Parts: sequence; structure tokens; C-alpha cells
Amino acid sequence: MAARVSASVVDFAVLGSKIPSTQKNSFMALKGKVEGHLRVVNSLPAALPAIDFAAYNKVTVPGMVDTFKQKYEGLKIPYPSDQGAYKAIDAQAVEQKAAYEKFCAESNATIAELKKDVAKWEAMKPVEEMNIEEALDAGLIGTVITGIPHPDKPSFWPHDEAWEDYVERLKNAEDDSH
Repeated sequence: MAARVSASVVDFAVLGSKIPSTQKNSFMALKGKVEGHLRVVNSLPAALPAIDFAAYNKVTVPGMVDTFKQKYEGLKIPYPSDQGAYKAIDAQAVEQKAAYEKFCAESNATIAELKKDVAKWEAMKPVEEMNIEEALDAGLIGTVITGIPHPDKPSFWPHDEAWEDYVERLKNAEDDSH
């Protein structure tokens, strides 16, 4: 006869302390289901029930009761084996732990960088008290002029002529001697 597992291998107290508060209801529902199944299993007998085959002597088919008795007594239900599942789970746990440690290291590096940024922002003068030059120095205002087709080439409004073309036009213009 197979050995019966009559207790849960899950430590719900430890697991419950790791569950976020938003998932407590789902966790309690799972715990209730597991405990309900455990109660059902424990309510069943550990061994197969004994059958009184002498009460079936009234059966008129010769040898049928004896055949059933031999088959019932010879019934062995094997306990299921893990078939390598535990090794695969352990290997996956090692792999996940390495990924977890890598993620924690990367997160700690990111946190350190963000703390430097926070320190810079906390040391900065409040934006409401800055003038334009201080805001430019702090990098709060962009230095790119928007609305101009080529902001890297200076031009005058209506920005349809490049600076070099404007200078050339001025040189070629006639002087008014008024």
C-alpha cells in the first residue's frame, strides 16, 4: 500500500508573511482549498476497506467471488514517483536565484544613481526663485531654439534667408547717400 501524505508540506505562516496585502484574499482562498482537500484525504481510511467475501457466496457464477478476492488482495497502488521533477525544480530554483541576485545588483546600482540625482535636485535652488540664467545653468531650460528650420544656422525673421546670404546681399546692395 502506498504511503499517505496526511500533512501539508507548505508552511502557510511563512508564505503568508511574504504575500502582499493586495493578494491576501486570494492567498486565504488557496489556503482554504488546500486545507479542505487535506481534510477530505484524512477522512478516508489509510488502507483499503476489508470486504467480507463470505457474504457473496450466494453468487451463482462459479469462481467469480474467488477471482475478485484474489484480485482485490493482490491490488497494490504504487506511490507516484517524482520522475526527476524535484531535480528540475531545484535546477530552476538555482537559475532563478542567480537571476534574482543579478536583478538586485542592477537595481541597487540604479538606486545609487537615482540617489545622486535626488541629491543634486535637493541641493538645487528652488525653480520658483531662479532667473533665466540660473535655469539655463541648471539644465532646466533647453538651449535649442524651436520654430526655426535650422537652429544651428543664425538667421533673421522671417528665417527664409541664411546669415551668409544676408551678408552677401548687404555687400551687393547700393549705398544710399542721403
